[in-house]
Amino acid sequence: MTSRLRDVFALSLGTYLALLGVLFFVDSAGVHPIGAPGLVEASAGIALIILGVLSMLAELRVRRFARRMSRTFGHVHSAEEWQVDDAVVRTVIGDILLDLRRATLPEGETELTLLCWLGTIQVRAPRDLALDVTAQTFMGTVDVLGTREEGVIRDIAVRTDDYEAAPRRLKLRLSTFVGELLVVRSER
Repeated sequence: MTSRLRDVFALSLGTYLALLGVLFFVDSAGVHPIGAPGLVEASAGIALIILGVLSMLAELRVRRFARRMSRTFGHVHSAEEWQVDDAVVRTVIGDILLDLRRATLPEGETELTLLCWLGTIQVRAPRDLALDVTAQTFMGTVDVLGTREEGVIRDIAVRTDDYEAAPRRLKLRLSTFVGELLVVRSER
């Protein structure tokens, strides 16, 4: 688990438990009787509020990118040959499939952030492209350049050996709530 995910998870869980504790205290002190059904409903409400706040924080993070593509339902596929720039691609329900083997990358570092709430993110990169990949899922499978993890709160960070010295570098940030993340290198 990366430090960013660890921080967000700890903050979310801490906030949730603190607010739930306040509800139990208010109920047990008799200040405002809530009852068991009310506590269950309040717990679900607090969880949704926290997810909403985390979504807003993620949105603020991606605003620094000039190029953004959003799709609520459906799939995002890369073109046969395309120019890659710093960008954010996101979908709520669907797949993101990017084939970089015929793509043109500028000199230096390029950053792509791919976000998918429910679905698959798959990136195919040429073998000679230097990669720095951070991939995380709340529930699902993460497979980055042969390093694979399955389950709940999976997080992998992989950097190719030649990253710092390479003339063209790609920083990939992949995230899904429920789904599969796959990054492979292959021949053109």
